[in-house]
Amino acid sequence: MQWQNPPSIDRHLDVVQNNEDHGGLLLGASSLTGCQWGGSLWYFDKAESAPDVEKSAAGTRLDAGITDGQWFSANNVVIGLDSGCIELWELVDNFHTFNRTFMAKEHDDMVNSISVTADKTRVVSGSQDNCIKVWDLENLQSLHTYKAHLDHVHCVCCHPTKSDVFLSCSQDGAILLWDTRKPKPASKIDKSPLESIPTCITWQPNSEHNVAVADQVGNIIYKDIREKKSLLSWKSHSRSVHRLAFSPDWPNTVASVGEDCNVVVTRLTEDQSIEIYKDESHQDFVQGLSWMKGSSKLVTCSWDSTVKTHCISALSQCSENGLPTGMET
Repeated sequence: MQWQNPPSIDRHLDVVQNNEDHGGLLLGASSLTGCQWGGSLWYFDKAESAPDVEKSAAGTRLDAGITDGQWFSANNVVIGLDSGCIELWELVDNFHTFNRTFMAKEHDDMVNSISVTADKTRVVSGSQDNCIKVWDLENLQSLHTYKAHLDHVHCVCCHPTKSDVFLSCSQDGAILLWDTRKPKPASKIDKSPLESIPTCITWQPNSEHNVAVADQVGNIIYKDIREKKSLLSWKSHSRSVHRLAFSPDWPNTVASVGEDCNVVVTRLTEDQSIEIYKDESHQDFVQGLSWMKGSSKLVTCSWDSTVKTHCISALSQCSENGLPTGMET
């Protein structure tokens, strides 16, 4: 089914994702009308054009508010909605029309997070209903439903190379490592020294075991999931961190955004974390974060209706091709 472009972009910008194949930008937005959230999905040929509706290449109205979204091919995206739906959309007509190819509502509450597996054949969704689901993108059906968490699932993140492995964190305070090949797929990961609820988690590129985890009071840890002790811990934000993302080109550099309206980029060395960039120009919660591959730029979006491109000049002065001595590659 094809959808016509809406006349305007919803106020609250929740999702921003660069496409590594062609450099286009996916933007997801939501707004509250009466007592119900609605949303819209947009595509821009370049990040600098967002969120100007006149410069959008394609747009479509959504039946609910959007909570997360991710590319799984050059012209296909998967999104999660606050209605509990998972939807697949294809960009056709030379990226000028959105075509919805799949929709399923199997979560009983809003979808908080989605993540596509390394082989691009499945997507994992985490929800307010405490459940995690694994979906088959080729056959358009759910494969597994897991109920290991005791409270809302805040974040899921698939392993960068192993398609059967992912991480999750929840309002119950737990971080779980999942391997869907095993009869008992979930195992608990130690989160010390984090004392608050973990809100987001991400794998380090080119690393099999290293991750970053952030919590509700702005703390972040960097650790090897096989070890109890964290490699590094620091505080980048004064409030809850909404999203973390390692740079694909500088894998020991991690960006974070959150409810304090700040964008922070931190460089990790063998024994310390160094803040190399901070932007305080957003006026409301910063919800979306995406690196532009092949550059030292990242894009953020916020509930203040702005999309900002950040040039991290400190990275262009780095000569790193990998991690410092002592860190895993």
